[in-house]
Amino acid sequence: MTSKKLICVGNAIVDILVKVEDSFLKLNNLSKGSMSLVNHEEFNNILLNLSQYQIKSGGSAANTAVGYSSFGGQSLFFGSVAKDAFGLSFEKDLNDQGIQFLSCEDDFSNKKTSKSLILVSQDGERTMCTHLDASVSLSLKNFDQSVFGNNNILYLEGYLFDKKETKQAMIDLCKIAQKKNSPICLSLSDSFCVERHREDFFSLIKNYVNILFGNEQEIIALFNGKDTGKVNSIVETAIVTRGSEGANIFKGNNKVFIPPIEGLNVVDTTGAGDLFAAGFLFGFSNKLSLENCGKLATKAASHVIQQYGARPSEQLSSFIVS
Repeated sequence: MTSKKLICVGNAIVDILVKVEDSFLKLNNLSKGSMSLVNHEEFNNILLNLSQYQIKSGGSAANTAVGYSSFGGQSLFFGSVAKDAFGLSFEKDLNDQGIQFLSCEDDFSNKKTSKSLILVSQDGERTMCTHLDASVSLSLKNFDQSVFGNNNILYLEGYLFDKKETKQAMIDLCKIAQKKNSPICLSLSDSFCVERHREDFFSLIKNYVNILFGNEQEIIALFNGKDTGKVNSIVETAIVTRGSEGANIFKGNNKVFIPPIEGLNVVDTTGAGDLFAAGFLFGFSNKLSLENCGKLATKAASHVIQQYGARPSEQLSSFIVS
C-alpha cells in the first residue's frame, strides 16, 4: 500500500511512566484521566514520591507519527527539544523508527526537554502531570516548508493550545498546509485543555481543520456540554471515540459506528487516541472506506492499551488486510 506523508506537530516530551493507586492521585489533588500542567518544583515534588518508573520518549503527535510509520507509512515530526540527555534520547528514538525529526533549532541553553509524568492506575487509566519547557518554543523561523507536497497530511495535537507561542505556530502551519492542498487534522487531546481554549479551538476547526479527532468527553467540552452529534456542523470529518463502547465517524449526514474489540486485557490506556488516529489516517491516505479506516484505527488502539507505554511493541502493518 502507498500512503501520503504524515507531518505531525506537537510537544516533544519524554514520558516517565509509573503505576499508582488512585489514593496517590487523591493525595496529590490530581483529577484521574486528566492532563495537568505543572511547574518544575511541582513536577519534582511528585516525582520524589515515586519509584520504579520507566523513561520513554512520548508526546501525543510523536506517538501518532510512530504508529503511522509502524503501519508502513512515511511520517515526520516537528517539535522542540533541548540539547540535553532527554532531548538527544527523544531524537534518537524517532530516528531509530525511521521517522524524520524536524527540530525547531534555537538557543535552548536555559531550557530543558519537556517531561510528563504518566501515572497509570490499576484499571489502566492514565493521569498526566506535564512540565513544558523547550517544547513550547515552537517557531517556524527555521521550518522547511518543502516538506509539504503532493497533498501530504498535517496532523496537530490540541495540547499545543496551552501556550501562546505554539498556538500561533499551529495557525501558521495550517495556512501553509491549505496553500499546499494538504488535509489538516487536529486531535483535541484533553477535555480540560478544550475547556481552557474552547473559542480558539472552534475558530481553528471552522477555518482550517478537515479531520477532527476527539473522545466523547472532549467533544462534549467543545460544545460546552451539548449534543456531540452536532460536531459534523463544524468540520468535514469527525471521529468521536468512546473507549470500550467503540467509536462514531461523522461525515456530512453519514454516521458510521465502529464496534470495539471485545475481551481485551487493558494494561495502560496511554497513547490509545494517538494510535487510533495513526490507524485511521493510514487508512485515509490509502483511500479506504470510513468503516475500514475505523477498523484499522481500533486495531491499533486495542493493541497499545494491552501493553505498558504509548508506542506499539510490534509492527502494526500486520493488522492490514489486503
